Amino acid sequence: MDTGRKQAPLWNHRLVEGPATIPRGTVRQEALLALGCVVIGLIIGGTAVLVYRNHLRSPRTNALPERFVYTLDNYVSVPAEKIIFEPAWQVEIPRREVRRLAVMGTNAWIAVDDQLLPVALSASGGRLEEKMALSFAPQCLAVAKRSEPEVSGAGRGSDSDWLFLVGSGSRVVVLTPKGDVQSEWNFFGTKAVVTDIAVAGEDVFVADAGNRVVHRVDRHGEKIAEIGHRDADRGILGFIIPSPYFDLAWGSDGLLRVVNPGVHRVELYTPEGDLEIFWGKAGLDEAGFCGCCNPAHIALFSDGRVVTAEKGIPRVKVYSAHGELLGWVASPEHFAPSSKWEETRDEDRLPVLDVEIFSPPESPGEQWILVLDPGRGVLEAFRPKEDGHPAASDHAEGSAMHMRETINGYATTQK
Repeated sequence: MDTGRKQAPLWNHRLVEGPATIPRGTVRQEALLALGCVVIGLIIGGTAVLVYRNHLRSPRTNALPERFVYTLDNYVSVPAEKIIFEPAWQVEIPRREVRRLAVMGTNAWIAVDDQLLPVALSASGGRLEEKMALSFAPQCLAVAKRSEPEVSGAGRGSDSDWLFLVGSGSRVVVLTPKGDVQSEWNFFGTKAVVTDIAVAGEDVFVADAGNRVVHRVDRHGEKIAEIGHRDADRGILGFIIPSPYFDLAWGSDGLLRVVNPGVHRVELYTPEGDLEIFWGKAGLDEAGFCGCCNPAHIALFSDGRVVTAEKGIPRVKVYSAHGELLGWVASPEHFAPSSKWEETRDEDRLPVLDVEIFSPPESPGEQWILVLDPGRGVLEAFRPKEDGHPAASDHAEGSAMHMRETINGYATTQK
């Protein structure tokens, strides 16, 4: 039945509120836009990967800013006025591997391969003599007079009265001049690494890099004590030895000089193990010792001056008895080109110099420096320049009291 009411057209009906309807054309546009972004991202990512892989194949030689470039060019040369010694002579050492040097009077002995090679010293040169063949590889050595010299046809106090104390691995072998084994000291323990030996009268001091101590032993091979254990109450820091370079030297003043290489110091001990003074600092400046652990080797003049040899950069310098730099023996470039200093691979690393002191028989009042250079395979003598000796200083850069305060301060901060 017709009620008379007319229905409005559908398109005039009011829409119910709800989600907005998206036209089909708009969906296509956004999908294409998203796809384009993905494609662009893939292109950028792929390009970055290709650039990085190409860089790994052929990296730029100077990718870092100049201030980050590693160079030792500033340490190649030393001004002539700072060099207080001059080359006198050198002798070539026939060898495969040259290791260490020792001097007694006007004779030097070199640990090379499986032998000890003697060299007669004079002001005019060195003369190689008959080698002493060994059944083991010598790593370090010291030469001493017998406690009771033998009386023989050669006369009292002759070369037959010498003894050779040779370090090899964890032991010390005592030899006669004929190469016969008199005794063997192998009681230092399985961790021992013997790196240097010093004779002081009836005492022998053995540097042990493995156990990080100095052993005090008598001439009969009886162990007396150990020197260098950490002891804050006595002001002893303890030896820090990152690599097997741990050197020592006995002084005519009755004090033992021991290198503490990890803290770049020379420490002076009594035979009883009391620390008297120390000196030295880390640094590439000329007075400091650079690298992880230096000096590598030391030797003493009769007046207490110290000659030091560093590994890494081959720096050979002379210090006063209390650590004041007096001058250089030679410029580092004298021993090796600077390109070798930067080598870090073990097989290509620059061999370490060794140093000793001797007096030529022609001028016994003078003391010259011997440098054993394994890299060049030579033993070289340096004589003092006529005007090359600055006055020594009596100033001590460190003391046992100062070290004790340093250790106590460090211990306090760790609590």
